Formats: sequence, C-alpha cells, structure tokens
Amino acid sequence: MPVSAHQPIETCDRRGPLFTGPDLKLGIFGFNVSAGGGLSKSPSRYEIDWHDNVRLARKAEEAGFEAAIPFSRWRGFEGETNPWGRSFETYTWAAGIAASTSRIVVFSTSHSLTVSPVVAAKQLTTVDHIADGRAGLNVVAGWFEKELKMFGAGKLEHDERYDYLEEWMDVVCRLWSDDDEFDYVGKFVRVDGGYQQPKPLQAPRPPVMNAAFSPRGHQFAARYADIAFVSARDVDGARSKAAEIRALAESYGRELQVWMSASVVLGETDREAEELVSRYVSEADEQAVRNCIEWTMGGARMPPEARRQLSRSVAATPGLPLVGSASRIAEQIGALREAGIDGLALTWIDYPSGLDAFVEQVMPELERQGIRRKPAAIPSR
Repeated sequence: MPVSAHQPIETCDRRGPLFTGPDLKLGIFGFNVSAGGGLSKSPSRYEIDWHDNVRLARKAEEAGFEAAIPFSRWRGFEGETNPWGRSFETYTWAAGIAASTSRIVVFSTSHSLTVSPVVAAKQLTTVDHIADGRAGLNVVAGWFEKELKMFGAGKLEHDERYDYLEEWMDVVCRLWSDDDEFDYVGKFVRVDGGYQQPKPLQAPRPPVMNAAFSPRGHQFAARYADIAFVSARDVDGARSKAAEIRALAESYGRELQVWMSASVVLGETDREAEELVSRYVSEADEQAVRNCIEWTMGGARMPPEARRQLSRSVAATPGLPLVGSASRIAEQIGALREAGIDGLALTWIDYPSGLDAFVEQVMPELERQGIRRKPAAIPSR
C-alpha cells in the first residue's frame, strides 16, 4: 500500500560531490536540447551534437562542476526555428555521459507521466552502475500538454499530477530499497509483485532533484527531493523562497539543498553584457516565445507588462539572469550563496563558447572571492 503521506522519505546517499564541501555547487543545464539557453533565432544559438555534448560535460567536470542536468523534451515550441525541438532522450543520454566522465554527477530528467516507475527505477539504477555511483534523478510532474498527448497520458489537473507523482516516487523508492516483492495500490499507480535487482550503487538511493514552483509542487519537493529548485528574479526573492521551502522540508523532518536555474551572459564589461542581452532579445523567435508562454505558463491571463518581461526572459535569460563582467557575475553568485542558495544550474545561448568563457574568466573570480575552491585534477582517462 502507499506510504503514509506523513512518513519521512529516507535521505539519499550523500557521499558524492553534490553534498561535500562548503562551495556553492554548479551544474551545466539543458545542453541536450537545441536552443536550451533561450528561444532565440540568434546565429549563436546552440544546436545539439553528441560529441559536443561529451566535450561540454568533460569541460564542466574538469572545471569542477558538480552536475550535468538535461532537459526532458519531446517536442519544441515551433515558430521559425522550433527551439527545444531537437533533443536527446535523458536516460540513454545520461548513460552515455556517465561512461564518458569520471567525477561529475549525471542526472536523468523524467516526466512521471511518460514512463512507468518500474522502468524508470531500473534505468536509473543501470545509469548508476555505469557511472560508478554518480547518477541522479530529476523528476517532474509534466507541464506541456502537447507533449503529454503524444503518450496518451490522460489529462490531469495541476494538483492531481503531483498526486500521481507522489505515488510514482513511492514505487521508485521502494524498488530501490525493498529486497522482497511488494504490491502497491494507489489512486493512479498499481504495481503487482514489484521487484528490482540489482539495487543502485548509491545506498539507500541516488539523489532526487525537483523543480516545482507552485505551493503543491513545493509540498512534493519538500517531501521527496534532496535538491529543490526555486524561482526568483533577484537575490531578495531567492532568499525568501529558499527559506520557505527549507521550512516546509523541516516540517517533514527532512533537509534539502536549494538550487536555482540561471542564464549566463558574460561580457568584457557590464555594458557589453547588457548589449548582448538586447541583441538576443531582438533575435527572439517571437512565435516560439508566444507558444511557450501560452502553452505552458497561462499567458492569456498575464498583464501586458508581466508578459513583456517574461517574453524577454524566455528569449534570452531564462531563470535568474547572471549578466555582466566576470567580476560582476561572481559577485552575483556570491550574493546568492549568502541568500541561502546551494547551487546553480547554468545555461547559455551558445554553450561551447559560453562555458569556455565562464571557466576561463568567472571561475577564477569565484575562487578569488572564496565562493569556490580550485578543483582537483581529473585523472587521465
């Protein structure tokens, strides 16, 4: 039967790089998806290539990044360039990235409505063995109805999707931990004779990440996630959201890390970086931006000014914008750490040049300001 809604979920294995040391953690985010850093027609927008994905993961790992986190996408936002329309599936992607790296934690991102929890638990376990104990699960309830229809998933209301996700996670966690067969009968999920061997290398389970921004989503993250994302457009908002979700987790007898997604636009000067943002906004795939807002964010109900600001963000600086010179971006990251943020999942319009510049210019500033320590060298592969 389902676990009691008030029973704490056992904490994950915390021996890996995500949970060691005082540094603010860094992840490279969404580079398995075309135009992952913004819905732009810019000639600089990223187009996925497997060998380049491996290079980016290795570059991030060598620079000391703790996590590689994919988007889970099955179709794009159409328009002229169909941003996010080309993507690598995340479990098989994670297996390949895990086999190509040696230290970075590699996440699979999974929409619960698109895959059986029995299959998901086994796939993530397999990735964990390939990675020698470096796999993580980023689980989401699903929010893009046009995608979910491809799977014949019944239309569930917002809160019902989280009810489903809780049952899905109950099954995954039991498959990772129970040695005996079990039956599970929930409102949405039923498993007869649930069984899995081998177990993940990480015991009692790999880390679970979740990005949920509604009150119901926060409730799920507080109960199940080891890493929860919050959304804010400034440091004060980040501080408030981080405190809120930590307090909610404490009410379940749990501790979690709080992360944010952030887009990086780096210039030689602050002014140059702002000019780059303006250029990316002018190059937006406007129809794709409108589709994204209408299909996934309830755009029709937004006041015009809020919609204008959101359009700018979606086009060029999704998540929290980190815009400026290297020293300015390092100061922003330091302020977020002081506000209680444990980690940042970073995107760029152009991942190859963006990551290279971040590593060469911003990482030394983070070390100089005491926000990050110099990473140990990666042994020769």
